[in-house]
Amino acid sequence: MQVRLEPTNSALKHDKSIPISYQATRSKALWRSHGDVSSAVARRSAAAAAAAGTLQATFQHPTTVSAACSSFGRAPLEVIALNRMAWGPRPGDTERVKAMGFAAYVEEQLNPAAIDDSDCDRRLSETRLRIKYDAGDGYPALTENRPLVHLTKSNAELWPLARYQTKTDYQERQRPYNEVRVATWLRALYSKRQLLEVMADFWHNHFNVKADSSSESAATFPVYDRIIRDNALGNFRTFVETIGRSAAMMYYLDQVSNRVAGGEGGNENYSRELFELHTLGSDNYFKFYDKRSEVGVEEYKGEIFARGYIDADVYQASYCFTGWTIRNGHWQLPDGDQYNTGEYFFYEDWHQGGTKLVLTRFHPDIDIQDEFIEDKANPENEGKKVFDLLAFHIGTARYICTKLCRRLIGDEPSQAIIDAAVAEWMEHRRSDDQIARVLRVILLSDDFKSTWGTKIKRPLEMIWSFLRGVEAEMLPDGTLPPGEDDDINHWGDIFYRVDLSGHRLFGWPTPTGHPDLMSYWANTNSILHRWNMPYVLAQNWGGAAQINLLNLVDPAWSCITIVDRWIARYVRVQHQLAGAQGADRLPGARERPEPAAAAA
Repeated sequence: MQVRLEPTNSALKHDKSIPISYQATRSKALWRSHGDVSSAVARRSAAAAAAAGTLQATFQHPTTVSAACSSFGRAPLEVIALNRMAWGPRPGDTERVKAMGFAAYVEEQLNPAAIDDSDCDRRLSETRLRIKYDAGDGYPALTENRPLVHLTKSNAELWPLARYQTKTDYQERQRPYNEVRVATWLRALYSKRQLLEVMADFWHNHFNVKADSSSESAATFPVYDRIIRDNALGNFRTFVETIGRSAAMMYYLDQVSNRVAGGEGGNENYSRELFELHTLGSDNYFKFYDKRSEVGVEEYKGEIFARGYIDADVYQASYCFTGWTIRNGHWQLPDGDQYNTGEYFFYEDWHQGGTKLVLTRFHPDIDIQDEFIEDKANPENEGKKVFDLLAFHIGTARYICTKLCRRLIGDEPSQAIIDAAVAEWMEHRRSDDQIARVLRVILLSDDFKSTWGTKIKRPLEMIWSFLRGVEAEMLPDGTLPPGEDDDINHWGDIFYRVDLSGHRLFGWPTPTGHPDLMSYWANTNSILHRWNMPYVLAQNWGGAAQINLLNLVDPAWSCITIVDRWIARYVRVQHQLAGAQGADRLPGARERPEPAAAAA
C-alpha cells in the first residue's frame, strides 16, 4: 500500500517579488534540518514571520533550499554527523566528535553494545508515568505514578493485558505501548547510542505498526520495540522474519487470521505489505500483468531474478503463510493455557497444501530451473522460503538502500551512493552485521560528508534536537515544576501536543510509516507547530520538559543577537552575520561550563 498525503498550503502564498532576504535566510536556519534552533527564539523574530511565505515555497524545492543554506557555508563534518547520525548535538558533542575523528565516531556508533549508556539507563529506571482511572467491572480505582515496568517483559507476561477475560481498565491495556513512547523520548534525548536511536526510528517506520490499533498490538509493543532495536544493525533476512512472527505485526496486518481451513480462504493483507512496503517496494510492482512470463527477469552480477512482482505472487505467498499465527486461545486451536500465551505458533491444520509459485523466473532465451514451493514434511518452511526470495532479491536491496540513503544523506541521494550501498547489501546478504556494513558505506561516503541542507527535520526530530541542545530535563510524572499547583500528567500532555504536529510516534495510521520527504512536512500546519512547540515546552505548563532558559540567554540581548547566537550554538557554522562574533558561546557557558568542552 502506498498513501501520499499532499500538504495544505492555502494559508501561505508565495510572492515571487520577495527575494530570499538576509532575514529569510536567517529564519530558515532556525528550523531547517541539520541546524534547528529554538522556536522560542523564532517566535520573537518578526523577520521569521514576514518570510513565512517565501520559506513555504522555497522548501518545496530541495535544490533551492540547499543553495540558500550555502550562504552559511557547509557545516563542519562533526555537525553533519550529529544531525544525521544523532538527534542533534548536546553541548560538548561537537567538540568530542571533532577530537576523536569522524571515522572513529562512525565505528563507535556502529557498535552500540560497547557504549556506556548507564546515565540513560538510570533515567529510564527513575522515570514515572502516571496512570489514573475509576473503578470498573472487577477492578478498583487507581491513581499511581508508576515506573516503566513493562519494557523488558516477554509476550507471555504481557499477554493478559490483551485478553478481555482480564478485568482491567483500558489504560492498563495501553500501558505497555505508552511506556515504549516514554522510553523512546528518554533515549532520544539522553542515550549515547544515537545512531541506534536513529535507526530504530527508521525501522519502526519501515515496519510500521500503529501501536494502539488493537489491544494485542498495544500490549505486546515492548516486545516489538525490542525486535526493532535488536535487529536494527543486523541481518535483514533474520529481521524481516522476526517481524513477521511478532504479535504486533500479525494483528496489525491480519496475518493472525490467515488460514484456509476454517472457511476464510486465506488473508493476503500481510503478504501484500510484505512485498510492497517491507521488501521489494511498489516500484517493483507490475500491477497490469497477470502472467509471470510477461514480466521477464533481470540479471545482477551473474545472478538472475524475477523482474518485480505481480498480484499472483502476493496471493501465492499468502498461501505459503497460512497457519502462521499467534497462540491466542482461538477456539480452533488445541485446548490448554499453552495455546493462549501471545507467542508465535505454526498451526498446520490451517495451512494450505499443494505447490505455490512465488517470484518464478521465466525467460524465452534462458533455461532457468525454478523450484515450486512445497514442503510436505515441514510446511512452515514454505513461509521461510518466501522470506528468502524477498530478502535476497536485488529489488529489495535497491528499495531499502535508497530509503537508507534518503534518511541519512538527503531527499535525492545520488545514484552512485545508492549503487555502492546495494553492492554491499548484496555481498553480505547472509552476514550477521549486514545492515551495519551498509551503513558504514553510506556514512563514510563523500556524499554523506559533503551534503548539507537537503532535508527537513520532521517535527519530533526538531523537538528532540531542541531539547538536546538546551539540556532539558524531562520531569517524571508526579514531579511539580516551579509554580505548578496541581499534580498533572506531564507525559500525557507532551504526547498530546506533539501529536498535533502530525508526527505521531508509533501512531501513523497506515502501514507506510511517516513520510520522509521535505515536500510533505514543509506545509503551514507543520511549520506553525515547529514555531510553537519549543515555546510551549519552555513554559512550566508545557509538559514534561524543564528548561532553564534564563541561564542560557541574556535578557538584554536583541532578537537578532539571540537568533545569531543560537544558530552558532546549534550548527557551529562560521558565518558573517551581524553580531555573530563570539556567538558560539552563550552567557550560560561562562556561568556554567558546557559538558566536555567549550563550543568551538
